Amino acid sequence: MAEKKTIVLGDVIESMKRFFSYLRSQFVLIALCAALGFILPLIYRAFQKPAYAASTTFILEEKSAAGGGLAGIASQVGLDLGSLGGGGSSVFTGDNILDIIKSRVIIEKVLLTPIAGNSGKTLADLYIEFSGLKERLPAPVSFASLGAHSVYQDSVLYVMYEQIAKKNVTVDRLNKKGSIFKIVTISPNQVFSKNFAERLLKETTTYYVNVKTSSASANVKRLQARGDSLLRVLNAKSYNAASYQILDPNVAFKSMSVPAEVSSRDKSIVFSIYAEVTKNLEMSRIALVSQTPVIQLLDVPKYPLMDDRKSFVFLGFAGLFAGLLIGFFICLYLYTDK
Repeated sequence: MAEKKTIVLGDVIESMKRFFSYLRSQFVLIALCAALGFILPLIYRAFQKPAYAASTTFILEEKSAAGGGLAGIASQVGLDLGSLGGGGSSVFTGDNILDIIKSRVIIEKVLLTPIAGNSGKTLADLYIEFSGLKERLPAPVSFASLGAHSVYQDSVLYVMYEQIAKKNVTVDRLNKKGSIFKIVTISPNQVFSKNFAERLLKETTTYYVNVKTSSASANVKRLQARGDSLLRVLNAKSYNAASYQILDPNVAFKSMSVPAEVSSRDKSIVFSIYAEVTKNLEMSRIALVSQTPVIQLLDVPKYPLMDDRKSFVFLGFAGLFAGLLIGFFICLYLYTDK
């Protein structure tokens, strides 16, 4: 039968004393780890590029297309028929805008916008200068000139798009169930960060609204063109009917009133069609307004931008604490209580 060992409090205390004595003997190792933990983050901070963060927040108000013109007309008298079709019931309807903001078409459009007061220089040219991409390119490239781009320029734009989407731009909701979104652009250049964040939202707003209202806008334009055409025909019929009016007709020529009657009848028919088209046009405009999402700015970046890098003091103390912990665990791993 194996003999049971009993643990005495005195033995525990003696073991702790031996361990702390061992730690004192390893003071040099712990101090070396602490010194490295303090110095290495400071060296990293010294060589780290500035990180200027420009943030833009906005509210996205989605509008339901359910009910079409009927819902729009009903809304004028205080009724809401949009819920009948289930439109707008999902709180995640606006999630599509997160993908649109970081899409290639939007980012490249923003990169090709000129910098104010810089003789046609674009954000793409500025990004090539400070990002280190210029040294890695096989040949110089410029995007200051307008017009179609070459294959080489398109390939450089794609490289910039991938870097910016992964490293420089973040987009997210402030609240997972809310409709407030935040765009943050971080780069070593203040001008680029501020302009890119502002123009990214502007281009996204234009693109998103156009996509959401493309069908309704096309319908309004079609009805507007039809209405304008009918109005020209109606005006022509009015002038034509007036030309047949005879102030003192000869009773022997009663047939002279026939053209005037036909012209007046055509005018009435055209007027009826024009009235229907005008009514449909107004309903389509109401439907367009009811489908157009509203993007309202909350915060915009302003100079000077804050440097997003951690301070020397924070990195120094954090590295010192981490070094002490690493030194302690190394000693704990190597310690053997004989």
